[in-house]
Amino acid sequence: MKKLIQQLADRLKKSPDRLKIAVVLGAAGMLMILLSEFVPDSKEKPEKAISQTETTESDDFKKRTELELKELLEQIDGVGECEVMISIESGTEYVYAENISRFSEDNADRRSEKLDEDIVITENDGTRQPLVRKIIDPQIGGVVIVCDGGGNISINERVQKAVSTALNISSTRVCVEAKCR
Repeated sequence: MKKLIQQLADRLKKSPDRLKIAVVLGAAGMLMILLSEFVPDSKEKPEKAISQTETTESDDFKKRTELELKELLEQIDGVGECEVMISIESGTEYVYAENISRFSEDNADRRSEKLDEDIVITENDGTRQPLVRKIIDPQIGGVVIVCDGGGNISINERVQKAVSTALNISSTRVCVEAKCR
């Protein structure tokens, strides 16, 4: 292989068109570098999978909460049939397990401390993943309820109180409206 490269280099040195060949080779190299930007990197796929998982979990949380709230509100006297829409402020958050090591060193005139934090990684079926210690559900930004009894002030207040209590949000984040007839 070394001989072949040496022979090609010798031919290039003796060729009268060596400048053109060098320019073509340089342009080909730059083109390959440019095209490599468009080829997907295998390291990026897990990050996309994680963000897609977070979105799916947030959507599942939202749909499950809307359904539970709808069923709850329809049991309140005077509310009737209702529709519920929840807005989400933030996605699902993960708190990862960490190994924390603390080192301290005392010298004659000063003291230094070093803190190392490493995320715990587990391996399952050949895939490495961080160990999740806690999952924090998405934060609810607001709720809109459209129901048959939404035009009645008394029912409106009871629905606002029930929603703000059930979701632990301020009643100012709850909007109750009457359905069109």
